[in-house]
Amino acid sequence: MRIMVTGGAGFIGSSVVRVAVARGHAVINLDALTYAACLENVESVANDPLYIFEQADVCTRADLDNVLKLNT
Repeated sequence: MRIMVTGGAGFIGSSVVRVAVARGHAVINLDALTYAACLENVESVANDPLYIFEQADVCTRADLDNVLKLNT
């Protein structure tokens, strides 16, 4: 299963990302990297082939369209 996690560099989102990857799910981490984000939170899965990070704003339709096009 492929899962998209928004805010995946934040405290809760990064936990979801790490657990999902550990369980064998492909994960797209979509995060704008604002004040609450920290890529160190997902460092343990950063090189995993199941993990993709996309810096984008969920509130921007063009960003979402681009991420979805690139990852389908």
